[in-house]
Amino acid sequence: MEIPYRQLEPREALKVYCDWLLEQRTDDFFRVFERGRPMYEWYMVFYPVRTLLLGGKLLNEPKYIEAALKYVDIYLTEQLPNGGFTSTYRRTPTASLTKSQIKEVMRTANVNLADNGSNVLAIVQASEYVTGKKRQKYLDAARKWFDDWVCIWVLPEGGFNNGLWGGRPSEGPYTCAIGTTSAALAAFGRVTGEYEYIETAENAIRFQCNHWLDDGRPINFDSYSYPHEQVLTDFGHTFYLLEGMTWTHSVTKDEELKKLIEERMRQWIFGEKGILTQWGDSWFNFMVVAVPWEKLPEGMIASRMSHIRLGWEMAKSNGIISQFLYYLDNIEDNPVLREKTERALKYLCHPLKCRASGVMSDPEESYGAFAVQSTGFAGLSLSQAIKKNSVYLMD
Repeated sequence: MEIPYRQLEPREALKVYCDWLLEQRTDDFFRVFERGRPMYEWYMVFYPVRTLLLGGKLLNEPKYIEAALKYVDIYLTEQLPNGGFTSTYRRTPTASLTKSQIKEVMRTANVNLADNGSNVLAIVQASEYVTGKKRQKYLDAARKWFDDWVCIWVLPEGGFNNGLWGGRPSEGPYTCAIGTTSAALAAFGRVTGEYEYIETAENAIRFQCNHWLDDGRPINFDSYSYPHEQVLTDFGHTFYLLEGMTWTHSVTKDEELKKLIEERMRQWIFGEKGILTQWGDSWFNFMVVAVPWEKLPEGMIASRMSHIRLGWEMAKSNGIISQFLYYLDNIEDNPVLREKTERALKYLCHPLKCRASGVMSDPEESYGAFAVQSTGFAGLSLSQAIKKNSVYLMD
């Protein structure tokens, strides 16, 4: 397709995003690469799936929805008997595996929470686009994941660890899993009306919100290669935790928790070392990746220093604007944040400029390795701009 390299309005840009995503499909996946190799990680496609669903609804384009549902259907064929999902697309339905093969999956695979939390959120979102037995199938799969798998990894203090990685149980709380799994639980509670799932999200987000630094930044709990605490500095983990916080804020009936989330978001966005201190002119300043030194609390490192790939981090940055919009529309309409968010939306609506953070870039080139993901995250931001709270299923 010929991409219009000029300034667009959000609806125009979202249509271009969705049309571009359709062109990135393969027979059963998307054109996602890393280091020149095709990658088959589910998390790499489910934000594009969410963008296609939202684009189909907001732009009245059924072809986007039809394309997105195909990936949900394939993913569900790989749900394991214990409710878990592998983070990697196995390309073999669970029904075709022998008992010994299932044991081998459990012994060696990544059956984790962090990746699959974002994937299950997409399943819950997709349930709003289908009816009857298919809708029930989607919700039953999500319920099984929560009831039979996630429950194993809920920590007594309220957070989650990350399930199995390489067949080994992770240890200690894991902030990325807290963010993605809480968002999925909150969405499921909203769609089904079953508050017990929201309560689990509340407990996890409350735990995370009680682990914050005085300079405004959260503590990032990491499990690899051993449980330790980091200062959350990178845009990737920022997106995932903000998603869990905003989703939980959108559904909770606990006014005390709601106020705590609001205060933590306020500190994190505007604080002494907050998100806006990493802002350039019209977009996030990625020079902080190149020069990440700063004095940190004793014994802690910056999350950005823990083997994070630049393309991975840049991809997620495109979705943070959807969370800024949630804050502006539901918590506080701060003029400083509003002005920066409007600049960011202009950036995301200019296909030439937003290639700089991977959007609609060249998937097979090294600089475009996360192009499909980047476009999916950016699509959430445009959708939230087009219709208030559309990302949070509040319409």
